Amino acid sequence: MTALCGKGIWIAHAYDLQRAIEMATSVGATRLILKVGHGPHYFPETARRLGPRIRNLGFHPLAWVEITDRLPQEAHVAITQALALGYEAVILYLGRTLITRDQIQPLTKALTALELPREQLLVASPPLAQLPDRRVMELLAPLCKGGWLPLCFAEWGNAADVIDREVYQSLSDLSLLWEMSPPVYPVLSPLQKLGTSQALLPEEFVPWMEGVMRHGVDFFSIYHAASTEKALWPLLQATTVACQQETAEPPREASSYIPQPVYITLNPGDTLWSIINKYGLTKQKFWEWNGHLWDSRGLPRDSDYMQEGWRIRVK
Repeated sequence: MTALCGKGIWIAHAYDLQRAIEMATSVGATRLILKVGHGPHYFPETARRLGPRIRNLGFHPLAWVEITDRLPQEAHVAITQALALGYEAVILYLGRTLITRDQIQPLTKALTALELPREQLLVASPPLAQLPDRRVMELLAPLCKGGWLPLCFAEWGNAADVIDREVYQSLSDLSLLWEMSPPVYPVLSPLQKLGTSQALLPEEFVPWMEGVMRHGVDFFSIYHAASTEKALWPLLQATTVACQQETAEPPREASSYIPQPVYITLNPGDTLWSIINKYGLTKQKFWEWNGHLWDSRGLPRDSDYMQEGWRIRVK
């Protein structure tokens, strides 16, 4: 498997596929990450039926399997079958499951015995500090040479603490586990906390996007399609990753810079006219970039409803 590039959308349930396709088309995602197993359970119909459909629609299909503390060794069935069906990679998703090194060891032994292509295995997990037993990664890292997908979720703190400190400042420790500098592909969630319906407002989601982009990532993904309100889609669409796009274009110089959206925080006294004049915007462009702030609150697109503290895109 080649290194991941672009944006990805996670699909937690087969019936979410249509929304994931709509979202991926809107935000410019290239990879759809389909759940094909949970604990000891493999979902053969989902894996067989949806993988080709995803590919026929022009997207790259990846599979993910949720690893739980219930018979984790049985997860090797879903993993091996997904690879056999032609999924580009399989992600072993740890999530918030309280799983220990002793519990994960039978699975890693089974996968080692099967001699699977390790570059096609990746692991998604909370930051190391959030794992109940970080020794789990000692066993998974040598198998998952495809890289690490850190779950950068709001329930573990603010964006700077989670992304900068708990993810990127832990890379020296991870490099020892991987015996290499692993590819890092952050995963963002639109929710305040998994398992709830409390979504991040667009201005609350912006620091997470900015935090990820500060590190020049080649690929990031959103967990998951059904939880991501359409108000967030413009933010995702506007974000460009640092990697070379998958085209026949000549390689880009390493020093080339990809401009990212620029946001400001509204202060008392800011008006629509003061903002567009200061930053050289047209009124049409202002609403194109920021109208979702009004839409997500059920407000008419009227500058009289601007509120202090909103994050406004200006470039």
